[in-house]
Amino acid sequence: MTRPVRLGVDAANLLVDRRGIGRYARSLLVRFAGMRDRLELVLLVPHLFTGSAHRQLAESLGMASFSVARRARAGKLGLDLIWFPWNGMTWAPSVRAVATVHDVWPFVSPAVNPRIRRNEQRPFRETAARAARIIADSAFAKSEIVRHLGVPEDRIDVVPLGVFPAREVLSAAAALPDGVSRYVLFVGEAEPRKDLGTLVNAMSHLPEPLRHDTALVVAGRRAHWRNFPHDLPDRTYLLGQIGDDRLAALYRGAAAFVFPSTYEGFGLPVLEAMAHGAPVVASDAASIPEAGGDAALYFKAGDPASLADRLAQVLGDESLARRLREAGMARAAQMTWDRCARATLAVFEKVVL
Repeated sequence: MTRPVRLGVDAANLLVDRRGIGRYARSLLVRFAGMRDRLELVLLVPHLFTGSAHRQLAESLGMASFSVARRARAGKLGLDLIWFPWNGMTWAPSVRAVATVHDVWPFVSPAVNPRIRRNEQRPFRETAARAARIIADSAFAKSEIVRHLGVPEDRIDVVPLGVFPAREVLSAAAALPDGVSRYVLFVGEAEPRKDLGTLVNAMSHLPEPLRHDTALVVAGRRAHWRNFPHDLPDRTYLLGQIGDDRLAALYRGAAAFVFPSTYEGFGLPVLEAMAHGAPVVASDAASIPEAGGDAALYFKAGDPASLADRLAQVLGDESLARRLREAGMARAAQMTWDRCARATLAVFEKVVL
């Protein structure tokens, strides 16, 4: 093919998804826009008013080098391929498709209600049946797709996620709650699989004087806070969802960033913390060691004693904390969105060329 690949993109969630998946989709689209010799972008939306959608999407993405069309017309747009970045295919196009599957949690922990379970699993089953190729964030995610969806390994490409360069902020101290001089940071939603209970338990079992001198700061959407442990230690701060500048400041000022999750398709907050120079302590579960590589200190998933021991090492040994900061920043510098975009484009070209 001598012309650019004409790529349709399922853009239904671009304006509302502020999670890691949303950052993934927006980050790659911005980089794809700079590859106009190889890609022509058409963002597909479910609603009628494409002019209004274009204005809103251009403002959200900070660029406008794309067209917008109704997804109902996808088969009439001359598209070579449609990309679904949102964890599977939520609708069935008449054009070849590539879908990114970040994890298969609805199969690992299926909903009890049959209707909810069916709806949550449908995009994954649609992907397994229809996608020309599937992109997985990690080797672990690929193995889970094979295990739960029965997709042959040779239909799945592993493309690790990337991270933004560290945001410049005026002062890390500006992000601290009143009276907090040292804190351990968690970023994310309080879903059961994030295992915040293990982190809370570990904080309560730090040795003196670390226990009384170290706060726990939690940043993330409030929607799942009903799952947060009720018996919280003193000096625990639940901040809710915060802006990018304050989040960057929190990462930069943290004595340690802890990621206790028991199931992830990648673990993007690990890389984000590293990019901002936070020493990372993470569980050894699922894909998380693929995200952190040799730049994190790992503990046995679900074991508060193991986590407390690792945290005490980082909080009590400045030379170890410094080594983790330096190793983390070096790893984040390698794991860029540019690299992720190039590898993703290579998958698209494999399908259409």
